[in-house]
Amino acid sequence: MEAPEPTEHQEQEERTGPATIHSLGPNILRYIFSFLSIQHYDYLNHRTRTIHNHLGPVSLVCKSWNAIASPLLWQERTFHGWNAGEQLETFIQQTENADFSSTHEYGDFVKRIEIIDSHDVVDKQNGQFVINWITPDVVLALSEHCSRRLRDLTLVFATGRQLSNETEEGLIPWNALAEACRRLSMLTLTNYICPILPVGNGHPLHIFATHTNPLTELVLKRCKNIPSDTFQQLARTCGKALTKLVLLDSDDNLGAAEMIEFAKHCPNLRHLNVSWFESFEPKFNDEALIELTTNCLRLEYISLLDANKISDLSFQTLAKLRYLRNLILPRAGTTETGMTFRQESLIAVAKSCRRLEQLHLVAPGATTSKFFEALLFCPNLQVLVIVELSQGLLMDQRFKSLGLAKYVDPETTEGYKLVWHKKT
Repeated sequence: MEAPEPTEHQEQEERTGPATIHSLGPNILRYIFSFLSIQHYDYLNHRTRTIHNHLGPVSLVCKSWNAIASPLLWQERTFHGWNAGEQLETFIQQTENADFSSTHEYGDFVKRIEIIDSHDVVDKQNGQFVINWITPDVVLALSEHCSRRLRDLTLVFATGRQLSNETEEGLIPWNALAEACRRLSMLTLTNYICPILPVGNGHPLHIFATHTNPLTELVLKRCKNIPSDTFQQLARTCGKALTKLVLLDSDDNLGAAEMIEFAKHCPNLRHLNVSWFESFEPKFNDEALIELTTNCLRLEYISLLDANKISDLSFQTLAKLRYLRNLILPRAGTTETGMTFRQESLIAVAKSCRRLEQLHLVAPGATTSKFFEALLFCPNLQVLVIVELSQGLLMDQRFKSLGLAKYVDPETTEGYKLVWHKKT
């Protein structure tokens, strides 16, 4: 009996062989590897990051898997803790490709770098922190070998580190970073003490503000001595690209004029968080807030700590921000009059900003039951904090209609501070 002729499927299988994991295309493998990633929400920066730390063993299986896993594994590098110095040195050697033969230029894969100086070891003789991973040589190496795809850079300097007294050769080479990292779009600096040098061509951070590509996110926390001209130059350089601006614990060089520059040149701002050192007087005034609500109509998050020069004149303009989700003014309002905002202005904000999720205000005498009735227009309201609320409103049953659980802050000594959270 003659054997049956092979089918078309059998003939194709004989030609190509059985399907295996190695016969899958790069896109399919990349999709499979994505299940090994972790979604991490960064509460400080209000964004979700994808971490691929579990791809190490996958990259060692074969060359084809390594070619797909390595770019994912190396796109984010974080250095902190006691071993940060050794890990950072190894990382720089690998990106330079100096000590061993490699099939990849690993520096080309890096998209995000976070370096945190040690905050644990102190020199007992002079009280200065002596372990500093962020040196000029490290930043220069990052500029040379990790500049192709670098988009997000976070540098946390050790508290108390003085850069203003160093020579020009010991300064951070911000100009090299700006010239090399043309894709850099997110910059975070913490505890950076800007060198006291004349503003202009010789000032390293001012050169960075002039030559860098427009940033989408700029975060400066506890950074000292940054000149006002540099703030204004950053506003002009970032322009329409800037969507997030965080200036926490700023010193005397940041004032209303600098905030007005950001409001004028950065109309696409979504997130604004500004505060000042306790030793400096806050300078965010009515003019700055009016400029902000006039030009930055897509703001979703506003937090202004100690903005006590804001009066009802500018507060009522917040009603223009229809996309506003978080409004935090914990110590805002003119202290001379003893009156922060009028009831009509509060009601206008509540009725217009219907996407509100968090509201934190100081409004003595203006938060009557009509204001809380107006909050019914905000169905997404999750947190409501009112400082210095009059005692007569504590028993108002209309609060229950908001679906918020009432809580009186026991630590408050002057007046009443109420915090409502959405019932779960």
